[in-house]
Amino acid sequence: MALVKVLAANLFAGAGFQKLEAGQVYDVDDSVAEKWIASGKAEKTSEKKGEKLTFEVATPSAPVSTDTSVLQSKLDDALEQVKKLQDDASSKDKEHAAALEAETKRADEAEAALAAAIKKDK
Repeated sequence: MALVKVLAANLFAGAGFQKLEAGQVYDVDDSVAEKWIASGKAEKTSEKKGEKLTFEVATPSAPVSTDTSVLQSKLDDALEQVKKLQDDASSKDKEHAAALEAETKRADEAEAALAAAIKKDK
């Protein structure tokens, strides 16, 4: 454990995000102290006492269900639906490409006819 004096006004610590006051001395784990000192948020101090901070890891309160068959069936249904939608989108893309090609061909023929008509008028 290391004693550090907090320099930053917006430093939070712990599972409850306790706000640490600038100028106060705290007793924290060595690895945390190194990170804070390296980032300029705290400085090492030799004061005799500091408030001890403990960092906790929260655990889930409800047990995780081991029955995955329901979730797997929902996932399978969703994947099937995604595949169907992708196939539908692909067929629509092909239809749009064919329609665009037909319109382009019609426009090219119209431009050629117009050019021929202009030449004929001259």
